[in-house]
Amino acid sequence: MKLWFGMQGENTDIWKKWFASVKQWGRTEDVRWISGGNMNMAEACIQYDETILKHSDQANLPYPVILDGWVSGKLHAKSDGAIMFFKHYEALCTALRQDNKAELLSRSHGEFTLCWWDESLESLVLATDIYATRPIYYWIGPEGEWFAANDLRILLLVPDIPFVIDEEVCKTFPTSGFAVGENGFEDRTFFKGIYKVPAASYAFLAQRSVKVHSYWGMPQLLKQKDLTEDAVPHFRELFREVTADRLKDQKHIIELSGGLDSATVTAAAISGGSREQLLAVNISFADPDMILSHDRELVKNMMKDLNIPGLIILGDGTAKIPNAEIGRDPLWFVDGPDPRANSLVNETFTVIAEEFGASSVLTGEGGDFIFSGEVAVIDSLIRQKRFSEANRLLREWSGGRPKEMIKLGFRYGIAPFVPYLGEKLYYDLLWSDTEYELPEYFTEEHILREREINREDHLRYRKSRKLSSWGKRFHFDFLWPRARYMDSVGVSLPAYHPFLDRRLIEFSFSVPPEQHFDVLKGCVENYAGSKMLLRKSFTDILPSYVYNRSTKTTYAHMARKSFLNDRRHILQLFEPGERVLVDELGIIKRDVWWKHLLSMAIRSEDPNNDLGMGYQYMRSVIDLEIWLREASKGKRHLLERSRPKKPRVLADIETVNMTEKTRLYSYQ
Repeated sequence: MKLWFGMQGENTDIWKKWFASVKQWGRTEDVRWISGGNMNMAEACIQYDETILKHSDQANLPYPVILDGWVSGKLHAKSDGAIMFFKHYEALCTALRQDNKAELLSRSHGEFTLCWWDESLESLVLATDIYATRPIYYWIGPEGEWFAANDLRILLLVPDIPFVIDEEVCKTFPTSGFAVGENGFEDRTFFKGIYKVPAASYAFLAQRSVKVHSYWGMPQLLKQKDLTEDAVPHFRELFREVTADRLKDQKHIIELSGGLDSATVTAAAISGGSREQLLAVNISFADPDMILSHDRELVKNMMKDLNIPGLIILGDGTAKIPNAEIGRDPLWFVDGPDPRANSLVNETFTVIAEEFGASSVLTGEGGDFIFSGEVAVIDSLIRQKRFSEANRLLREWSGGRPKEMIKLGFRYGIAPFVPYLGEKLYYDLLWSDTEYELPEYFTEEHILREREINREDHLRYRKSRKLSSWGKRFHFDFLWPRARYMDSVGVSLPAYHPFLDRRLIEFSFSVPPEQHFDVLKGCVENYAGSKMLLRKSFTDILPSYVYNRSTKTTYAHMARKSFLNDRRHILQLFEPGERVLVDELGIIKRDVWWKHLLSMAIRSEDPNNDLGMGYQYMRSVIDLEIWLREASKGKRHLLERSRPKKPRVLADIETVNMTEKTRLYSYQ
């Protein structure tokens, strides 16, 4: 794993202490650095092992620039967890010295964090990619020194940094926007005074304060011209390109879930001639109770039909809530509750990557955001003056019933053009089902907080009005803000996400909504009408049972099983007599919460019960309590608990199309 950190300021003593702390904490001597004036920068290679890495051949960075990840386009370089130190420092440094940083970054693409010294600003500059797939944390000390790192744990190693939990962020976490919608906190973290560089932004220090500038977003999307012809061949070629950009090493893992998103990534890699570089890995379960929460047989058939080697991780042993038994699991992530769906299985992924020489994992993350669809396509046809098509679609959609046709035509064809009514119906028809009534165990104070956040969301949705059509507005509003788990998904193994490439996001906004979503198919089954570009683009490679899928596998039963497996530990956390921190924060009514937990513990025994949407709120409260218990023990404890340790194989592993022998067959 590659970590980097930098400091701007003249206090050389604190830099030396920080530098030494990073090496000791990470058990590494593989560190390179550069110093000059009031600037210090360093990058380190830290492995998830307990052996100490020896000195590298070269001690100093040749130029004041650090890259984690890869970047192409106007900028061009690569340096990730597999290839630590890249060869193109001079070329990258020269490019970064250009005056117009916004233009430079907006014309680049990749998944990266950047840190460099800018002589014109006399400041370090920090930059994220457009989706902030990798975070950058920073803190300004009382004397004006500026500290930054691409991992919060590294920043917490600064000797004088305060360790104060931000209670307001904690209180915001168990609300619909975060517990259900998985939204991000933008620049805030769970610690007071520590911030993140937002997505598609760069930051520098000016007069003892951090200036943050956005370099990409709505203005760039508004410049995209609508694609009037068939978008399928254009999408196929572009997706092959963005996938190939992420397949530069000998072996890569593809997380193959059985859904359209990961299948499209796999097909794009195969069509680009990268079949030999792929190892497909799927997470499934042996327990027959979990049949609705995985596509084990479907994925096995895919691996055989696509002729790629694969591993099926039987995650029965990982269907748990991380650290429900405090201290049981590694803290892979410290900026609040771990946001990944199954962080425990990530350890097995890391071991597999090491065993097979894979440098990264490719995911289908982002497909839901970018190529999601909704029924709001009528106004798009009208704006294009395709009136006969809009009329024909309304007639078929309504089943030829005049009243229904008038109602649909008014809602989706007329209302979008009426200012006040359009705003109200845009929210009511496309967004109202994303809000859920809070369970009764939340306090009145917390319910008021939820309502205020929802009001803020309503205001946020108004910012997308410039995109005109409802389909494009929904596309934009659904895509941002980003999901929190992007902050931590690559902690132990670099993860790449073709769907989150800038070129692909811009392309998706140039495609009219009616090419993304088939209203008639979607009326029968929403999923069947969605992601039409993905369904049509690789029919020569993917089996028909993949691109014709009409239902999506639910994760609800996996959630139920996780709660069932850890219910004893969960009940112990909240049992009478225990100190409950979410209660002290005024988030829950403890007595009502306890009764709710008991009833859910009983319901979880029924394999046909998925616990409903209320599980999301319950899980957010549980996860927050677990994190608060760990964080309340102080910085030293948290740093020791999150210290890199050797990953464990936590699952039985089934092989498919494997010709070579492997040690990874079962766990102890």
